[in-house]
Amino acid sequence: MLAQFKAAGAEVVEVVIPELDAMRVSHAITILSEMAACMRNFPEHWNDFAPATRLSLVLGQSMTSHDYIQAQRMRTRAMRFFAEAFQKVDVILSPATAMTAPVIPPQALSDGWSDLGTDTEMMRFVFPGNFTGNPAIVFPVGYDQHGMPIGMQAMGRHWEESLLLRVAYNAEIRFTRKLPAVYLGSEQL
Repeated sequence: MLAQFKAAGAEVVEVVIPELDAMRVSHAITILSEMAACMRNFPEHWNDFAPATRLSLVLGQSMTSHDYIQAQRMRTRAMRFFAEAFQKVDVILSPATAMTAPVIPPQALSDGWSDLGTDTEMMRFVFPGNFTGNPAIVFPVGYDQHGMPIGMQAMGRHWEESLLLRVAYNAEIRFTRKLPAVYLGSEQL
């Protein structure tokens, strides 16, 4: 898709965003802390959650106010790093995820399923938009050898969602979608 964008006239400029690992950790601290703080008001619903969610809540409860403040300081730095990058480019393109959709184990429906490694790879490229508030859009651009979809993410400046929609539209008109081997179609509903 990047080659197709270039052929359509886009100029590709490589940017480096510093401290992405620190941002990832700070993002996790932020969302886990906020999730745990919100759920303190509803202890009667603890058993309504899957084991993986309860584990996340326990992790969030272990965060201190110092952890949270440090994470917010990193958020401020992250916002600056992305603002600096957007002085050089209009859009930052990346994969949507670091892997295609994983196979979900059969016992996941009855027992729940948590795989931090998979979660990390699925979130690797999407967390910065959530952490900094920069708008982003994900769109399909291909398939892996098993027919699983591959997505691309475009992230932009605050309040420039219209540019992201143009990028996604340009990807859409250049990409041919295929139906998956197994799917629930409208005739089956």
